[in-house]
Parts: sequence; C-alpha cells; structure tokens
Amino acid sequence: MKNSGSFIDLRLNRRDAQGNESFWPTFTDVMTVIMMIFLISMVVVLLRNMELVKEIRATVEAERQAMELARSTGEEKESLATQLNTALEQLDAADRRISELQLQVMRLQEQNSVRAQAIADRDTRLKNLLEERNQLAQQAAQLKQDKQSAEKTAAEARKQETLSRRELADLQQQYANLKEQLDRQNLQIAMLKARLESQDQELARSRQQRQTVEEKYLVLADEYDNLKVRYDKLVRPARTAKGRHLVEVRYFKKNGKRHIEWRDASKGEFKATSRNKLDQALARLKAEQPDGLYIKVILPKNNGLSYSEAWKFTNYLHKNYDYYFQESPAIPQNPASKPSE
Repeated sequence: MKNSGSFIDLRLNRRDAQGNESFWPTFTDVMTVIMMIFLISMVVVLLRNMELVKEIRATVEAERQAMELARSTGEEKESLATQLNTALEQLDAADRRISELQLQVMRLQEQNSVRAQAIADRDTRLKNLLEERNQLAQQAAQLKQDKQSAEKTAAEARKQETLSRRELADLQQQYANLKEQLDRQNLQIAMLKARLESQDQELARSRQQRQTVEEKYLVLADEYDNLKVRYDKLVRPARTAKGRHLVEVRYFKKNGKRHIEWRDASKGEFKATSRNKLDQALARLKAEQPDGLYIKVILPKNNGLSYSEAWKFTNYLHKNYDYYFQESPAIPQNPASKPSE
C-alpha cells in the first residue's frame, strides 16, 4: 500500500470514487453531443419548415391568381357569348328587315307600274281626243272654205243675170245647209272640249283620291307594323335562327319563268328544285327537326317578281313551315293560296 505523503489513505470506497470521477465527464460529453445534435436538428427542421411555409404561401397565391384568372376568363367568355347572341339577333333582324324592304320595293314598283299604265291610258285617250278635235277643226276649216266658196259662187250667181231663181234658191239652200253643218261641228267641238275638261277634272279627282288612299294605307301600314312589333316584344321573343334548323330558299323569275333554289343549313351550293319537291323536302325536315325550321326567303336583286307573287310565296312558306309562324297566335292576314309554280 502506498502512502500519501507520510500518511496512510484510510478513506472508504476510494476505488469507487476514482471510478465515479472518470464516469461523469464522459456522460457530460455524450449528453453535450446529443444536445448539440438535437439543437442542430431543431435548427434544420425550423429552416425546412420556414421553406415549406414559403412554398405553401406561394402555392396559395398561385391558386388564388389561377382562380381570379379563371373567374375573369369566365366573365369574358360570358360577355363574348352575350355579344355573339346579340350580333346573331341583330343579323336576323337585319335579314328580316331586308326581306321586308324588298317586298316594299316590289310593291312600290308594282304600284308605279299601275300608275304608269293609267297615265299612259290617259295620255292615249287625250291623244285620241286631240286627234278627233284636229279632225273636227279640219272639217270646220273645210266647211268654212266651202262656205266661202258658196258665198263666192252666190256672188257670182247674183252677178250673172242669166242665172235662174231656182239655181239661186238651190245655192242659198246649200249655203244654209253648210252653215247648219258648220254649227253642228262647232257644237261637237264645244262638247268635246267640255268632255276633255270633265275627264281632266275626273283624272285630277282620281289622283287626289288615290293619293289620299295611299296616305291612309301608309299610315295604317305603319300603325300595323308598330303594333305588331310591340305585340311581339310583349308577348313573345323576336324571330331568330338560334337553336333552329336553317333552310334558305331563293325565288326569282327569269325569262318569264319562275325559278326556285334552296339549300339545307347553309351547306353547299343552292340547288334548283320544283314547287312540289320543295314542299316534300320542307315537310320532311319539319318532321325531323323537333326545334322547328327557320325559313329564310331570299329575293335576289332584279328578281322579276311582282309584289303579290313575292308576298304569296313568302307567306306560304312561313305559314306552313317556319317555327315562328307555326307557334304564333292567329293574326288576321290577307288570304294567300299556294302560289302556282
């Protein structure tokens, strides 16, 4: 046994104390390392969580921007769809207005033809009356000349002493007859002038009456159009090709012969057809299309048709096959039978 200095170490459990002194520093070091590892892990986890929070915020912002973009895109799409529907309705309204204007132009052309014919007839009658008056004037001039010749003959007869009284009486009778005939001719001329003036007055009255009737007709037509537009706006939507099966029919006259062309749903070229075949095709399409047909009647420029022919054809197709006129309530119209081919 060794001594500590000069004394003997008498402490109990000396060896255990030495073992404890060597254990606790090692344990402290291990715990320190564990604590450092834990702290470093915590720092790494916190940093990673901060990055995740930034990524989540960026993702949320991107989703918000995507939703905002989708919402604005949907609004633009709805706005474009509304504008497209409005444009289609305006186009249909323009087509209907063009058809109505074509019919009005044809009606006015027909009325002008009737007026021109009436004026031509009046001019012909006036020309005949003038010719008759000129003939009467010529006859009057001839009678006047005959009268002068008779007067000259009578003067010569009076000068001739050898002329008998009977011949003189005959000449006087001839003179009286010629004068009476001239008076009758003058009376006829006066009567013809009176007839001509009466006819001119009658023609003026007819023109005034026709103008009055035309003014009343235009007023009534405008009132009817306004009432019909107001009725359609109040009771039912406007006629449109949207959602309907479009059929285009072209109708015109060439060299005095009527021609009909048509195409289905604006596809392909127009095909020539007859009245009966067109009725069969439209009846078949009407049965096949549950949403109904939209019949668009096209009257080309210089179509050669009268207003009555164009109106009867258009009214017949609309009344029998167009969805709008099939569904519309009964409105009084001019009777129009099926137009001849």
